[in-house]
Amino acid sequence: MQSTFSLQRKFRLLFTLPSFFVSLLLASATSLSIILIQGIFSNVPMAQRYEAISIFFVVFLLSIILERLILIRHSFASIRRLLAMSVVPNASWSVLSAFGLYQYSLLQEEQVFYLLVVMGLSTAISIRIIILGSVFFRRISVGTLVSFLQPMLLFTIIPFAQTGVLFPIEQFSLLLAEESIAFSLALIIPVLSVSYLLVLSKTGGTLIKSSPLIVFQAFLQAWVAERPKLIEDLIETFSLEKEIVTSVIEFPHKDNAPGKNRAIIVPEVHPGPFYPIGSSNLPFELWKWADSNNLKSIIFHGISGHEHNLASKSVVSSYLNEMNNLQIVSDGSTCTEPKSRSIGRATVSGLAFGDYAMLVLTLAPYGMEDFPIFVREKISKAAKSIGFNGVILIDAHNSIGATPVHEDCEDIISASKDILRKIRFNNQMPFRMGYADSKDLRIKLKDDVGPAGIGLVLFEINKKYYGLLSVDANNIALGFRDKILSENDDIIDVCTTDTHFNAAKVMNSLGYTPFGGESSVKEIRKIIENLRDAAEKSMTKSNFVIKRNKNSYKVFGSALLDDYSVGLDRLFTIAKIGGVSTFLIILAVYALGITLVR
Repeated sequence: MQSTFSLQRKFRLLFTLPSFFVSLLLASATSLSIILIQGIFSNVPMAQRYEAISIFFVVFLLSIILERLILIRHSFASIRRLLAMSVVPNASWSVLSAFGLYQYSLLQEEQVFYLLVVMGLSTAISIRIIILGSVFFRRISVGTLVSFLQPMLLFTIIPFAQTGVLFPIEQFSLLLAEESIAFSLALIIPVLSVSYLLVLSKTGGTLIKSSPLIVFQAFLQAWVAERPKLIEDLIETFSLEKEIVTSVIEFPHKDNAPGKNRAIIVPEVHPGPFYPIGSSNLPFELWKWADSNNLKSIIFHGISGHEHNLASKSVVSSYLNEMNNLQIVSDGSTCTEPKSRSIGRATVSGLAFGDYAMLVLTLAPYGMEDFPIFVREKISKAAKSIGFNGVILIDAHNSIGATPVHEDCEDIISASKDILRKIRFNNQMPFRMGYADSKDLRIKLKDDVGPAGIGLVLFEINKKYYGLLSVDANNIALGFRDKILSENDDIIDVCTTDTHFNAAKVMNSLGYTPFGGESSVKEIRKIIENLRDAAEKSMTKSNFVIKRNKNSYKVFGSALLDDYSVGLDRLFTIAKIGGVSTFLIILAVYALGITLVR
C-alpha cells in the first residue's frame, strides 16, 4: 500500500539511529567540544580545567537522566534516543563557539567570541524546542521549558572553566551592559522556533483534521513504541460502520476431544494497515481465539481491501467476541474433488461442501494485491444463481504485484463461474481430513512469516490427497509460490493471510518482507514434509459444519490513510519551507549580532 510505505519512509530515521555506544560516543564528543573550546580562554590552572571538564561531562549525563525521568511516560524516549537527540544541538553550539574563536583570532575582541557562545546556546535550545515540542509534548509550552534544561545546565559550568567561579555575576553584568542589543538578539532564536512550531501545529486543514503535531506524535507512539491508542483514538473519530462477514468451516472430531476439532477461518476483514494498529495482526488474533475454543485452525485471507481495516484494538476485541456467536448455515459429511480453471492470468480452484462452495482465487505467477469487493459480490451472486446457498472465497494473495486491473477481475469472475458450475453437479463423497501447524510442531521460521505460522489442511477424497497451505505473511515473493507447487503436486495452492504484523517496519521499498524474502525453497520443502507427515497421522474421517456471522464494525479505509499521508506530505513541505526561512532569519541574526559587537 503506497500510503503506508510513504509514511514509513518519512520516519525511516527513527529506526536507523546509531547504537547506544555510538550515540554515547557522539553525544559525549559534541558536548565536551563545547567546554574544550571555552577552555582556550581560561586563566585557571590545568588541574582546575580538568575538574571543570569532568563536572561538565557529569552534568551532561545527569541532564540526559533528568530528561528520561521527565519523559518517563514516553517509552520511545530511551537513553539512546536522548543521547542521539543531543548531538545536533550541541554540535551547533560547538560550531558557533569555534566560529567565535576564529572571529576573535581575527578581531582580538572577546565580545565576538562570547556573543557567538550565547548564540550557540540559543541555537541549541531552539533545535531542542523543535524536537521536544514536536515529538514528545502535546503542549508546545511544556516542550519549550524542558528544552532549556540541558543547555542551561551546561552553560553554568562554562564560567567555572574560564575563571574558576561558577556564577561570575559582575562579569556577566558588565558584558550585557556593554553589548545589550547584540546579546538580546540571541533571544530571537528560540522565539523563532516556538513560532515555527505554532505555525506547524495549525497546518493540516481538512485533510488531517487534527493538529499535525498530534498526528505525528500518534504515529511515533504506534510505530516506535507500539502504543497505538493515541492514533486509534484519532482514527476512530473518522471511522465508518461497515458490515463484515466471517466464514468458518469446522471439522469436528467424533468425540469432540479438546484439540481434535479443526477449522478453516476466512474473515472478510483486512489485516491492516500496520502493526500494532487495529486489525494488523488479525490472523494471529483469530488463531488465538480458535485455540482458546479448542479449535486447531488455519486462517486464510477473504476478499477484502484496506477499506476493511478494523479501526482499533477495541474494535478487534469486539470482533473476536462476536466470533463466539457464529451461526450454523450448513452441515454435512461429503464434498467434491477440487477442480481448477484458468482464464487469462486468473486461476480459480474450488470444491463444494454440501450446498456451499469454497474457492481459492489467484493471479499467480503474475503479480497481485487484494481483489476488489465487486469480485466477491459478483461471484457470490453467481453461486446463488447456480444453486449454492453460499460461497466462501479465499483471496490467495500469493504473488507480489499491483491491484488487479479490470480485465483480471473479469477473468477471475468468469473462471469462478466455470468452477461453480462444475462442482455444483459433481458427485460428492465422504472425505478424511488432516491438519498440521508449524507452532504445534515447534518449527522455527524466518522473519518473513508472522506469529500465526504455517498451517496445512489435507483432504483425502476418493483415495487422493489434496492440501491447502496458509502462510501468515504479507504476500509471496514473485515465483516463490510456483517453486513450492512444482515440488508438491497434491497441494492446491499456497496462500497468505496478508498479515501486516511487520508492515512499515522493514526498511525496503515494500515496507515489509514477503514470504520467500528470507525463507528458502529448501527450508520450506522440509517444513512442508514435516507438516504433511503430521497431517497424515492426524487424518480421520470427517464431516463439516459451516458457520458464519455478519456484524457491523468501525473500519477505516485506504482513503483515510491516504488523507493522513497527503496531509503529512503537505506538512513536511511546509516544514521544509518554514525551516529554510527560519534558518535564513537566524543567519541574519548572527550577522547582525557580530556587526553590533565589532
